[in-house]
Amino acid sequence: MGIRHLTVLALATLVALTAATDVAGGNGGVPPAEDTGKKPAETAAPADAVANQYDINALVARLRDTNAIGFFTKLALKNQIDDLMDRFRRFHAREEETPLERLRDQFNLLFMKVITLLQDGDPALGQEIAKGREILWGKLADPGEFARL
Repeated sequence: MGIRHLTVLALATLVALTAATDVAGGNGGVPPAEDTGKKPAETAAPADAVANQYDINALVARLRDTNAIGFFTKLALKNQIDDLMDRFRRFHAREEETPLERLRDQFNLLFMKVITLLQDGDPALGQEIAKGREILWGKLADPGEFARL
């Protein structure tokens, strides 16, 4: 698989992982944050800092090397990701009238599929991928960022 396809696979995995944790545990099993009285801007890291720390290429390499997903399953996922990426290409080129919300649903379903495949065999990778769900979605939904993928 090429780096581009694995990058997309990693991105799709991010969405699925996050969607699955949202469904299974309400908030992914994370206890609610303590109220410190500070404003969210004072306690949260800037979005750009999180995006800069998120290394998609490292996750692609880990996803390629994981034994949690078999070769033929990775190949099938690659084909599904290629189909979704083609829909995003057509969406951004205004060749297709699929609403962005529908593309998000398809993205979430594919992401959930990947998280399900990783949950038993490589949960650490699944958690790491889940951290970048919104970063990935932002790259897919934004025409400029999508062109750089």
